Amino acid sequence: MTSDSYYLQFGNFNMGSGEFDRTGQFGLTYTLGGTAVGPFGEYGTSQYFIGSGFQYIYQIRQFSFSISKLAIEFGDLTAGIFANDSHTITINTGSAGGYQIYVFEDRPLSLANNLSIRIPNTTCNTTCTKSLAGIWDNPNRDGFGYNVFGNNVANDFINSTYFRPFADNSVGEDMELIMSSPNVAFDETATVTYQVVPSAAQTAGDYQTYVMFVAVPGY
Repeated sequence: MTSDSYYLQFGNFNMGSGEFDRTGQFGLTYTLGGTAVGPFGEYGTSQYFIGSGFQYIYQIRQFSFSISKLAIEFGDLTAGIFANDSHTITINTGSAGGYQIYVFEDRPLSLANNLSIRIPNTTCNTTCTKSLAGIWDNPNRDGFGYNVFGNNVANDFINSTYFRPFADNSVGEDMELIMSSPNVAFDETATVTYQVVPSAAQTAGDYQTYVMFVAVPGY
């Protein structure tokens, strides 16, 4: 096979390959005598990675990512009282390189008719950052943040009291990793809990923002 941009001399080096007839729930595919089969380099930590061999990168299932609900609603907010809502994210991937899930916000919670008036992102009880969660169980510390609990979540989410502020896209902050695995994922889930509490001086009105999730399969 040739074109203006490539020349393919051999498509496969083996003495046999194929698929046995499926007679029930399971089937079997195979290759025999493949040369130079296996992983070369280390995915994510070296300058290159090759998953060599048809069976090595065989797709078990298609990549998918879902969110249980798209609208997060806090209702009426009161100073000194936490408001919470949550949803579940689910990922499946058959890729040999696993996956990563990132998140960021369009901007902090902002007054719908005046975007310059905002509920600030949380700094937790004492301190936390967009990449390092901290304990936030003091409702007198106003702000907006999130917690993640489930399969393969970032290890700074130690328990349900640990929160982060969102990475803020409006000031050019990079999205942050919240969930990842180097392995094939079968219905791996995590619960994302959003928490907000206004200050006593917060302007009344409807506040909103957009939160974006980015799910990336590794190949």
